[in-house]
Amino acid sequence: MLSDLCVIVLLCFTSGLWTGANTQIQDGFEDFCERCPTGWTQFGDHCYVFYFDAKEWAEAEVACIDIGGNLASIHTKEQYTFIKDMIKRLTGKDGPTWVGGHDAVKEGVWLWSDGSKFDFKLWPAGEPNNARGVEHCMELNYRDKPNDTICQIKKSYVCGKRL
Repeated sequence: MLSDLCVIVLLCFTSGLWTGANTQIQDGFEDFCERCPTGWTQFGDHCYVFYFDAKEWAEAEVACIDIGGNLASIHTKEQYTFIKDMIKRLTGKDGPTWVGGHDAVKEGVWLWSDGSKFDFKLWPAGEPNNARGVEHCMELNYRDKPNDTICQIKKSYVCGKRL
């Protein structure tokens, strides 16, 4: 007969939640399965949650930090497609939505708010363009594309965090 621990590991493995064993024991239990909190959606090794309530970019970042994440960072075409599809599925449209890209520290030097390397390569031709010298934050779904825009505009947003 399998022990309870083996059953848990087996369930995690077969459900796709297996990420390996955490060697640090907390309160006498080992964390074998990592999964997203309730209300978040998992894609790869990240969890994402979409918020309809419109906020300025900085307000949205603070809201994400308050729940243990940051505005979403995007490193692959697959992540980009997943997040765009999630927005469309939840809203029924490709509405402008904040993610964590910004060049507010130095013009033209893009960063992710979670501190990960900014390796985003899916800007459309002519973007980011810093139109009128005031576009320092990244949105998705401007004419169905990523775009740099004014940070003080209120938009819905996607938070992300790594498992």
